[in-house]
Formats: sequence, C-alpha cells, structure tokens
Amino acid sequence: MLAARAGRAGLGSQAERVVQLLTQMPQFGSYASAREVAERAGVNVSTVVRTAQQLDFDGWSDLRSALRAEYLDSLVATDPKSRDLSNDVAARMLRQDTANLAAVASPTNLAAINRIAEAIRTARRTVVITTGSGAGPAQVLSYLASIYGYDIRLATGPATSQAVSVSQMEEGDCLVVLNVWRLTRALRGLTQLGHARGATVAVLTDLQSSPLNASADHVVITPIEGVERTPSLTAMVAVVHAILAQLEQSAGRSSAGLIEQAWEALDLMDDQP
Repeated sequence: MLAARAGRAGLGSQAERVVQLLTQMPQFGSYASAREVAERAGVNVSTVVRTAQQLDFDGWSDLRSALRAEYLDSLVATDPKSRDLSNDVAARMLRQDTANLAAVASPTNLAAINRIAEAIRTARRTVVITTGSGAGPAQVLSYLASIYGYDIRLATGPATSQAVSVSQMEEGDCLVVLNVWRLTRALRGLTQLGHARGATVAVLTDLQSSPLNASADHVVITPIEGVERTPSLTAMVAVVHAILAQLEQSAGRSSAGLIEQAWEALDLMDDQP
C-alpha cells in the first residue's frame, strides 16, 4: 500500500526515510505518534505530516489508521491459523519476533557481526555502553565474552561513570554501543568520545538513520518491533549471541575451563547428582 502511493507521489529523501521506516516497522507505525516516527526516522514532525499528505492522507492520524488496518489484515492473510490467534497477544509477539529474527539475518548484518567479533578478538580491551533496556543484551555480551577470556567490561552507572571508562580508551580498543528505542544525548556523546579516542566503534541499533552511525566503524541494524508499544529485544540478543559464537570459536582460549575449575574449587555450584 505504501509502495504504491509513494511511487505516485515522487517523494524527497526525508519523506522516503519515513516511508522506509513504516515499511520496515508496520507494527510500530500502526500505534506510534508523529513525534515518535520522526525521532526514529531522523526527521522532524512536520516532515512526517507532510509525507502523509503527499501520500494522499489527511494527515498522520489518517495514515496511521490505514497502516494499522493493512498490518492487521496481513497477519490474517499470511497464516490462516492466525484468524483464531490475531487477538492473542502472546501469539502476535512470537510471530513478530520470528519476523525480527528473519530481518536481522541479512548479509549486511552478518558481515558486520563478523567484523565486530574480530574487533573484539583483536582489541586490547573492549568497553560496552548502553542505556535503559539495552542493559540486558549488554550484560550477556560482557559476561560471556569475559568467560571466554576477553578483557571486556560493561560500563554501568551514570554517564559520569561511563565517561571515565570511555575516556581511558585508546587506539587498539573496541567500544560496543547498544541503543534501544530513544537515543540519549549522553550515549551519543560517549560514542563520539570513543571514536575520537581512536577506538574501533561498533553500534547495535534499531535505526537505519541513527546519529550514532556517523561515529561507528561497524553497525548492525536490529529491529525491535514488538506488540503495541513494547519493544522486543529478541533480535538484539540474537546478534549478541552471534558475536559470542564467533568469539568462542577463536583458538587459544582456555579461560572458560579455568573458570569452571575455580567454581568447582570454591564449591559455588549446587548441582544435583
């Protein structure tokens, strides 16, 4: 529906970004405000409204209603079983996560994942920074990679504390930045600082047009579209595990075995016989 209308409208580059976002994330677009769409597309609110009008809608609300109708109809059309499950939130969430995983496994993303793993593997040390719900996948990456024997640290706490870790980076280090949903000024500034310090910067973000990308050497686009307004972290966690899978394959890493021995020596595990 959007492609047909856009083809007739002759849109400019910023309007095309709005259409691209709505095409890639119809669930998000079906419920988002014009301001939320503008933030994620990297344009202003008036551009979103003008884009809707160029597509022959009265405004953003009219476009959103049409998009929502098309999206819900597509759920039923693609899977006859979904006629009985279209109102089941759990089923909708699982189907959306399946779509997110399929989207994240693009050749461009896979190439970037391999480059990020290599950057971590060869780095003197790696610092991971994030905000909000990005702490989940960030913790998985830093914890498991450290078990594999890599010097990787999750910089937590307020931006002042994160700045200490990033300001001590230098050429040969790697900075991994995870951004979920809205971008804070602090995370943008820390990413720019890491780039300025000479670190290799890897960004995991859901936005094709994220301001972070300008400071990044490697970018993986991880869709976070969920049910209603709740973002899903499934694709981002999957990317983290793909990076970890590459790191685990690296030769000469005996750290995991030594850690297992330490756990046993300290009698930390309460394994059942």
